[in-house]
Amino acid sequence: MTAPPEFDELYNQYKTMVFSFSYHLTRNRGEAEDLYQETWLRIVNKFPGGIKKQTIKAWIFTIVSNLHKDSLRKKRVRRLFFLQESRSLPNGDLETTGRPDEAERAEIGKDINRAIAVLPERQKRVFILKEMAGLKQAEISKTLAIPKGTVKSLMHRAVKSLQKELSAYRPESIKERGKKCDVKTLSV
Repeated sequence: MTAPPEFDELYNQYKTMVFSFSYHLTRNRGEAEDLYQETWLRIVNKFPGGIKKQTIKAWIFTIVSNLHKDSLRKKRVRRLFFLQESRSLPNGDLETTGRPDEAERAEIGKDINRAIAVLPERQKRVFILKEMAGLKQAEISKTLAIPKGTVKSLMHRAVKSLQKELSAYRPESIKERGKKCDVKTLSV
């Protein structure tokens, strides 16, 4: 089966966002690749002829989100059935080239990813769709089939949680750490 030319345009436009969203949902590169492939298979099989350009992005992210939910349900059933612990999440796939600034950025990236990973599932989905996929609140509401007010409150809670979790990176925290370690304030 060959995809129509419109599909190729759609794929090229959204492939990076779909993979990024898949990765942030699964926190595992292999699972993200599986989710990514399954998403594009679904899209090509149900390629919309009459979907409006304004709603296609939300439609795509709805597919990713629903496939991920299905995957989580299957995992829960398997876990209950086999009474096994799920695999632990990797620390991340970020590598550095040895330069300190890149190492620091990689560490900050890991901390951000960890903070996002511990968000409750609904908050995580809303945050990723808004901040990483660039969807508007109305699109997120449609994608996740929740009211727009719920999107707003989930986003607010996610941001507050992330601010708390990442408070060490706030400018005032950095200044305070600097004062504590200032040579002038050390007693001999």
